[in-house]
Amino acid sequence: MKQLLLLCFIFSFGFNASAQLGITTASTRNQSTEWQVVTENFVVHKKSDFLKYGTVGIIDYAFLLRNGDIRIRPAFEFFLANSLYQEHFFRVNSLGMQGNFEFALLSAKDKSDKKRAIRPFLQFSPGISYLNFKYEYPKDDITDDFMEQKSHRLAPNLGANLFFEVKLTPLLTVAPMAGFRIYPKLNWKDFTETVSKGMLTTNYDKTNWKQYQLGVRFGLSFK
Repeated sequence: MKQLLLLCFIFSFGFNASAQLGITTASTRNQSTEWQVVTENFVVHKKSDFLKYGTVGIIDYAFLLRNGDIRIRPAFEFFLANSLYQEHFFRVNSLGMQGNFEFALLSAKDKSDKKRAIRPFLQFSPGISYLNFKYEYPKDDITDDFMEQKSHRLAPNLGANLFFEVKLTPLLTVAPMAGFRIYPKLNWKDFTETVSKGMLTTNYDKTNWKQYQLGVRFGLSFK
């Protein structure tokens, strides 16, 4: 982590570009159709919000080019979502890297040459994440013992975000954001077999994991 930040500082000064450290926190609304179908039929036995809500934390370092109209923003991302149905516990968490590219939708100044109070930015966000899957369930109806099913996966993902940046001071900015991210064909290995106890012959381990995000980013400029 320290080495990455040091490289960011070197590059920012070497290319004479402004730089900014940012922290983003966001809530997510998630969708995993195939996993939800299995859970509803073999665990909940009714309509459920399977892993519907989660939390995202992001630390990024942005290089501001062309007066901040274009930004390159490498980032570290952490995600967590849980679901608990009586004695059945599901969890997905991830640690990933993103290579974000951001473009201003409006110039820094309006037609009267005044600085804009709010600037919208559109961000394209390819990434790769290491995901951990966990399912805890009762071993049987007699004992109080529990079993665990775990899986791990390195998965590519793609997102798009819209930021509305407000400059509070010459160095500090705040930016409410809304975004979308998808993990295509994300594979929770042995999910169908474990949750259905072998009763399903069709495999539902793969799903297009979708995240709808709402959050806020705080930025601190260095140059």
